[in-house]
Amino acid sequence: MKPNFRFPSFLIAFLLFMLVQTAIAQEKPPIPITVEVNTSQNLNFGSFTVGVTGGTVSVDYNSTRTSTGDVFELNMGASPSAALFDVTANPGTIIQISAPTNIPLTGSNGGVIYLDINSFSTGQLFISTATPPNVNSVYVGGTLTIPANTNNLPGQYNGNFTLTFIHQ
Repeated sequence: MKPNFRFPSFLIAFLLFMLVQTAIAQEKPPIPITVEVNTSQNLNFGSFTVGVTGGTVSVDYNSTRTSTGDVFELNMGASPSAALFDVTANPGTIIQISAPTNIPLTGSNGGVIYLDINSFSTGQLFISTATPPNVNSVYVGGTLTIPANTNNLPGQYNGNFTLTFIHQ
């Protein structure tokens, strides 16, 4: 006697479905993820003068200069400007900017004033949108703190700061 065994038709259909089914997944990001940053323009506060009580002078990411306290803006010499950094990264790369504070700037007459980097056109956390070789333009501004009783402050001030661009 022969056994009477038959596969149910739904089981055959299921097995055929599994044979032709393909899996769809998100594409892996390019490895390694690279971020390149180049300086295109330096931060410049322009000319100003200070009375006896000191104050602050700021240049925001739009290159708009403002002052507080006993600081008076002058319209001579170089115009104020924000720093400009060209950031090259794949679209969708999350980038965080880490900025230092209390950066000493040394004057031509021996004085010292301090700079805080605190204004970013993209915010300190942004997502890259430009496809290389196009760049993401990041404008950066800051604030100078001018101390009171500034007898030795006249002159030109220079210094360097380092921003860290962290990709995630």
